[in-house]
Amino acid sequence: MTKEDTIKKVKALNLPKDSYIVFGACPLTIVGLRETKDIDLLVSQEVYKRLENTGWKKVYKGPNDTPLVYDVFEAHNKWNFSSYNPTLTELLANGFDVDNISFASISDVRKWKVASGRPKDIADIKLIDDYFKKQF
Repeated sequence: MTKEDTIKKVKALNLPKDSYIVFGACPLTIVGLRETKDIDLLVSQEVYKRLENTGWKKVYKGPNDTPLVYDVFEAHNKWNFSSYNPTLTELLANGFDVDNISFASISDVRKWKVASGRPKDIADIKLIDDYFKKQF
C-alpha cells in the first residue's frame, strides 16, 4: 500500500481525533521508506468497543495480542506484545500528523522494532537508521 492508499483508507474509518494513532510499519510508508501490507492502529478503549460492535473480528495472535481485524486493518487497544509497550497518549504526544491523521513517530516505531526483533524488524531498523542519517 502506498502513502496515498494508507491515508485514504484511514480517513474512511472516520475515527475521532486523538482516539487512535497509526503505528506498525505505516509511518515508514508515510515518510517514504517502504510500502506496507496492512494498517496497524492503536485505538482508545471506546473506539475498540465501537469497532467490535460493528463487526470487526477479534483474532488471537499471541498472549497479549488480540487485535480486531477488518480488511487491511488491525486495531489494538493495547500495544503490550513486546518489551516496548507505549500507551496511546504517549504515542500521540510524540507522533506527527499528515492530512489530519495521527502517525506514530519514526523513533517510536524504531523502539518497537528493536523490542520485537523479528527479521522484518531488523530490515526496517536499517531503513530507519539510514533515514535518520539523511535527516541530520
